[in-house]
Amino acid sequence: MRVRQAAGADTTKDRAIGDHPFVAMLSAHGAVDAEDLKALGRILNHRVTVKKGQDIVVQGYEYKTLDIVESGFALRYTLLHQGGRQILNTILPGDIVGFPASFFSRSIFSVMAATTMSLHRVSFDAFTDLCKLRPNIATALIWFAAREASIYAHHLVNAGRRSPLERVAHFLLETHFRLKAVGCASEDSFDLPFSQESIADTLGLSAPHVNRMLSELRNQGSIGIQNHTIKILDRAAMQILAEFEPSYLERTSFSQRPIR
Repeated sequence: MRVRQAAGADTTKDRAIGDHPFVAMLSAHGAVDAEDLKALGRILNHRVTVKKGQDIVVQGYEYKTLDIVESGFALRYTLLHQGGRQILNTILPGDIVGFPASFFSRSIFSVMAATTMSLHRVSFDAFTDLCKLRPNIATALIWFAAREASIYAHHLVNAGRRSPLERVAHFLLETHFRLKAVGCASEDSFDLPFSQESIADTLGLSAPHVNRMLSELRNQGSIGIQNHTIKILDRAAMQILAEFEPSYLERTSFSQRPIR
């Protein structure tokens, strides 16, 4: 499998629409056809670059844009009154920034770029018009909503019932699966550019605790770590430990029957 570059130097300038991580995710499950790709290509014509640390969406402000991630990583988060931060989800290549923010009068969360990002920026109105014309795209957006809900549900289980070691193992397996689905990871390794502080804010732990759990997984022979690259060495053991079953990240293929 050819692995796409997820972050770092911009290699996306001349990428064809069929190679976009967003399309790769949909195509893997037979969700789009050639005409859908042409329609997507017509609206994915405005690319913007966002620097690391820049807020893309700010909680409490109107945001009527969908930014489809071509490369890079981001964090969806909320700030508490006492200054604490809770990261709700990580945003990876192929994901959509501005979802669900565009569906509300004001954004309910903030989104910050964790690396330099390349985004395809589409107005909310243009995307909804596309959904009216191309039902497959509308169905895909529904699936994205369902997948987001399932990811949040598993994160809730992590915070409420899993041990710190289980949380970290689940986070690594989930991130690898999501990246591999869009061609941004190999069979057993992936780049993880998030700081330990960001992982801690995602999992409800402290940064030193995350460091200890990563060291424990490495000492057990479950993972290897080199700089920001994670190598899964014993997937079976990690899946048992974290009770990780990836069906909540996969799309059911729908038959395309004509509406009567």
